[in-house]
Amino acid sequence: MNKIKLIYEGKAKKVYETDDPSLAIFEYKDSLTAFNAQKKDTMQGKGRLTNLISATFLKLLQDKGIPTHFVKLLDDNHQLVKRLKIIPLEVVVRNTSTGSLCKRLGVEEGLDLVPPLVEFYLKNDELGDPLVTEDHIRAFGFASKPHVEKMKELCLKVNEILSKYLFERGIKLVDFKLEFGMDDEGNIFVADEISPDTCRFWDLTSKERLDKDRFRKDLGNVLEAYEEIWRRIADWDKSCSAEYRANILVYLKEGVLDTQGKAVLSSLHSLGYDEVKNVRVGKYIKITLTSPSQEDAASRVKEMCEDLLVNDLIEEYSFELEEI
Repeated sequence: MNKIKLIYEGKAKKVYETDDPSLAIFEYKDSLTAFNAQKKDTMQGKGRLTNLISATFLKLLQDKGIPTHFVKLLDDNHQLVKRLKIIPLEVVVRNTSTGSLCKRLGVEEGLDLVPPLVEFYLKNDELGDPLVTEDHIRAFGFASKPHVEKMKELCLKVNEILSKYLFERGIKLVDFKLEFGMDDEGNIFVADEISPDTCRFWDLTSKERLDKDRFRKDLGNVLEAYEEIWRRIADWDKSCSAEYRANILVYLKEGVLDTQGKAVLSSLHSLGYDEVKNVRVGKYIKITLTSPSQEDAASRVKEMCEDLLVNDLIEEYSFELEEI
């Protein structure tokens, strides 16, 4: 599937037309924005994490019967999605009081909301995405009553699925934003993304924030928080992943005394292999791993080598990677 033309570029993604008119490609960017793009930054690797996390959540929802626009993961920064007519509303589900809700109503942060609150916001950057009521939505034709009811129904199902899924991984789903789109037959799908950019995640035990609030509030360690979310969910979506075998060769750097190599050379000479002039002895390591893409698998193998498998003071390494 090839990118044909850039259709749209937003704060976090680029959307491309493909050679199939029913499909589009999302490219996740490394940019971070807050307060309607008044605060901006770029963090290398952030696009990869939001792409992988969103793909995992969307695939999970599909497996549970929720219609989404997700088709497949293409690589670390790209995913293939259905082209839809986007409904101009953002739907926010709140399980815990925080953020704009506390500011708007003057309520205490951290209150559990049972049942969860469902709020609608008009997608309009110039107006600051204002809160709207269902009466506003019907009066101005932003969406029909059946579509509003369907969006609410899907939001509450998504909340139930993701809350349970994340709770099992030590994460509290505080709130999240969903967007929706329609196909040519009028069917509604969950669209856009589900990631730390669009959700609030708190560690169940420490209450540490693991989402874009770290950027909004200047808490630091933004990328580390996204990585922590990915670490906790990465092993649970095998359907988004493939299996790879890494064949790793570790060997001493040139100039480092190789006593084992000298011993082998001496033994070869004693057996009559006098044509052998030098021997360097290394170690061979074979690792099998699951990963959403070959690019991601290669990155993880590199991390393993540098964190554990190779002494970078005296050793070098190379590896080959194959999908199995």
